[in-house]
Amino acid sequence: MRTILVDDEPWAIRSFQKYCENLNFINITGTFTNPLEALEFAKNNDIDFAVLDIDMPQMNGLDLGCELRKRYPDIVIVYVTAYEQYANEALKQKADYYLTKPYSEKDIIDLTYRARLLAQRLRKPVFIRTFGSFDVFVNGRLVEFSSARAKELLALLVNNKGGTVSTEEAMAIIWENGGDSALCRTAAMRLRSTLSSYGIEYILSEKGSDRYVNIDKFDCDYYMFLNGIKAAQWAFTDGYMTQYSWAEVTLSALMNKNNEINKIMDR
Repeated sequence: MRTILVDDEPWAIRSFQKYCENLNFINITGTFTNPLEALEFAKNNDIDFAVLDIDMPQMNGLDLGCELRKRYPDIVIVYVTAYEQYANEALKQKADYYLTKPYSEKDIIDLTYRARLLAQRLRKPVFIRTFGSFDVFVNGRLVEFSSARAKELLALLVNNKGGTVSTEEAMAIIWENGGDSALCRTAAMRLRSTLSSYGIEYILSEKGSDRYVNIDKFDCDYYMFLNGIKAAQWAFTDGYMTQYSWAEVTLSALMNKNNEINKIMDR
């Protein structure tokens, strides 16, 4: 993985580099004590994995992480901090993981293996992110929807894990039984148009007034979580399709499942 280290304390960078010497899947392509230089580097160089200190003078690591995520939506970002309050902020910023100082060689090795697993989340051209906000990416590029309802309809179908959703069901959940069924048909038409414009219309199928997603045609963090892939389990930070109130039912189930997993890991 093409990796950058950004920390205003040179000793921290040297320490991280030393611990990664024997990890052949980590390719450190840049080290920076100035986050602005790291941002400039990112404009011309692909990055898979970024380790960012949070408390830095020129630009804090959280802001740097946001900028890197805009450029590389699927980058694995790990924040490093000596302050617990910053760790909480890191999770709110959709960090893949965070590490508190001081850390040991074992911490670094564990961290890099987690990052390696997280980097495997993009095996197909289409990746659908449900943890945090709902978004769709094609080869790492964010899909822009012309209709918020069309996007929400797709989110509902993804939430249903390949099961069919009828127009009536969609109306009850998304439109809360308000309006005419033509609203759903219009949203479906706009959804097909958006997917076609990105060449990914194959992820959606229809049978009469029923619709469903072809779950074998894309990667999704939610499905990976349910399939026991540790990378997805580590990536879940108590947020799921946060734009949509109806998703809270699934969020509750995910949190219960995550608590069970954590109990097993703590044994």
